[in-house]
Amino acid sequence: MNLQIAKVAGFCMGVRRAMSMALDAAQKAEPPVFTYGPLIHNPSALMLLEARGVHVLEKIPDHGHGTVIIRAHGVCPDDKARILKAGFKVLDATCPRVIKVQMLARHYAGRGLQVLLVGDRGHPEVLGIMGYAGAQGTLIANDEDLRLFLSGPDPGPYILLAQTTQDQERFARWSRQILDRFPGGKVFNTICNSTHKRQAEVKRLASETDAVVVVGGKQSANTHRLAEIVVECGKTSIPVETEDDLDREVLANFRNVGITAGASTPNWVINRIVREIQSLPGAHEPVWYKFMYRLVRFLHETNLLTALAGGVLAWASAFILEARDSAASFLSFSPSVPAAFCYIYAMHTLNRLIDRKAGEFNDPLRAKFMARHRMVFVLTSLAAMSCSMLLAWVIGMPSFILLVLLSLFGVLYAMPILPGRHSPNSLRNLPGSKTLFVSLAWAAVCVLAVPDKWPSEIRLDQWMVFFLVGTLVYLRTALLEVLDVQGDRIVGRETLAVLIGEKRVVRFVTIMAWGEVVASIFSWATGLLPARGLILAIPSLYMIWLSKRFLRGRIGQNLRLESLVEGSFFLLLIPLFFAVSAALCHLFG
Repeated sequence: MNLQIAKVAGFCMGVRRAMSMALDAAQKAEPPVFTYGPLIHNPSALMLLEARGVHVLEKIPDHGHGTVIIRAHGVCPDDKARILKAGFKVLDATCPRVIKVQMLARHYAGRGLQVLLVGDRGHPEVLGIMGYAGAQGTLIANDEDLRLFLSGPDPGPYILLAQTTQDQERFARWSRQILDRFPGGKVFNTICNSTHKRQAEVKRLASETDAVVVVGGKQSANTHRLAEIVVECGKTSIPVETEDDLDREVLANFRNVGITAGASTPNWVINRIVREIQSLPGAHEPVWYKFMYRLVRFLHETNLLTALAGGVLAWASAFILEARDSAASFLSFSPSVPAAFCYIYAMHTLNRLIDRKAGEFNDPLRAKFMARHRMVFVLTSLAAMSCSMLLAWVIGMPSFILLVLLSLFGVLYAMPILPGRHSPNSLRNLPGSKTLFVSLAWAAVCVLAVPDKWPSEIRLDQWMVFFLVGTLVYLRTALLEVLDVQGDRIVGRETLAVLIGEKRVVRFVTIMAWGEVVASIFSWATGLLPARGLILAIPSLYMIWLSKRFLRGRIGQNLRLESLVEGSFFLLLIPLFFAVSAALCHLFG
């Protein structure tokens, strides 16, 4: 089936900030750590926080110790004062946009104006805002509340506010009715821009699809509203909380399906549902499409796609560095190509088997697949590592020693070797280390293992290719880290995407990719590399294009993006294909 994912889906800014603060508090704040009430309205996220030692405080005790996190919805000022009086340290994770509404309510209530609030009765955000309005506050939650207010006496000077997750059209309609009946009031449209974009996006999805899967907690007000909008558009709404709620028989009847999610829905839950729907056999899909999808998914889940990408990169490196121009040199693989393929397959597979926790959030279907066939992956990884060692021995002693050192480093990378409870106890947990170490390892096995006389002869062209290839792998790994940012943050890993944010990483990739293009051209222009060295600029240009599409929201965070990123290296085969064709034409006249 044709699957469309909403450009605005998952954690909004306020929820993302609250989750980040809670996950940081689990590691650094004075224990025990609590949230006053559920941090957000999503059971999966709450179960995760509970597992990390962040508990829910339902009632404020007279005395206590530790840290209490104020949830994204905020609380009334009296509750916050009671928490402090009880002896807790307070970490305020209230969404900045909610704080704005609270401050407006307090300011105008203090000046004696009536504070009218359009919101959902009993919602935590509404309770907090009404606490700031005090006796001057009036809640309008439904049509009956509106009718009673309009038929009542003149409230005098007033302001009109909105719960940040309210429906834009309903607030506009009720505002007009209130102003018509009681002119002179001041209206503040305090609906979050993210909410407005999310609702506009779901209308677009409903207009272009047959059904829309709405992912979110059953207690989430903004998720309920998204489902209502789908129904109002005349399309089928399929609300789900997790992938277990999917009705696969119903979904199989639709040709075009959209997916949206509430503001408190984690990306890892959306990814699980996307992967589950993608794995369903669509009733209207052609056989070739089903075959291609299953093939790509199989290559992805078995890490063969990553290993093939590494093999292509090793082939391109050998193609650039080897001076021979005969047809045979183009058609024959260097031993470094299968050596790189085997090494990359073995190390990536073993690391994923060890790093199961992050995998369960970042790529749940692959994690399940690898867990189900764990022994097969262990045996094939060991066989691939042995094969890479044998091939390195064939290449020469320096290459063999290099691969042994890289293998030892790969094992040390995941092992806890550094002391300290809060310090990064392994190389893998050093901030930003994954991107750097992966790029260095790939570049070493793809470039330095090429048959040559190193290290007795230092060839500048080889080290230049090492730099260019390492940069390409750095770009690839950084983009893939954007997909894994929530899972990495959950398990406490400070990758580049966690440290500086997803959008900054994508922009950084764009800048580095342009630098790679310039460096490739400079190497050719100065004679450091032959003209065929320019092929390394092709994946860089492709990643620039991919980064721009990602920033514009035209590519979702799913299997498609992962395949597109890994597939960047396969573009290196295009000039190799033309080179082989030209050589064959020359050979056979």
